[in-house]
Amino acid sequence: MVATAKRRETVERAEAHSFFLRDIGNRFPDVVSAFVAQGASAAVSQSLAIEAAEIGAELRRQRTALALAIALGDLSGELDLEAVTRTLSDFADRAIDRALAAAVGERVPGAGVEGFAVLALGKLGSHELNYSSDVDLILLFDPAVMPRRARDEPGEAAVRVARRLAELLQQRTEDGHVARVDLRLRPSPEVTPIALPVGAAISYYE
Repeated sequence: MVATAKRRETVERAEAHSFFLRDIGNRFPDVVSAFVAQGASAAVSQSLAIEAAEIGAELRRQRTALALAIALGDLSGELDLEAVTRTLSDFADRAIDRALAAAVGERVPGAGVEGFAVLALGKLGSHELNYSSDVDLILLFDPAVMPRRARDEPGEAAVRVARRLAELLQQRTEDGHVARVDLRLRPSPEVTPIALPVGAAISYYE
């Protein structure tokens, strides 16, 4: 009962002092209820269970609800800094995987993501994302392996997949967004495409 009362007090403080948390709490009451009844871990699980017909909407809703669950856990002291950044980073990692699979599948239905790799740098690379961090990514592809339409040139196909990946993650709608994507840490970003052939990347780093 003491824990439940403390969690209710946490929700009241969040609603009183944060318009953002009050708004998403109203949008995702099941996450708030899970937090009050069972704690931050249950609220996180509830947020990750949200489903939608379209992958972009599902990821955005999960990310917004997750921010609420983590914030309540943070404010209540149930989640320490390491748990906060780890949970945000784990979600971003899974979201990138799902967005990449969707981007490939839209162009080549039924195909897997063989021959396409996403390297995380910055805060995501060190598992230290905060609530508003960008994700710093380098996108690599193997022209001989990556799924593509018969008429597509490998480099062009890879760039189209990369653009769709970025769109799924950073497009803002009424559901919010998943993460801002920064692709400028790739080699020579002013002259290279946003997805690089793996051989060219290896040569550059050597």
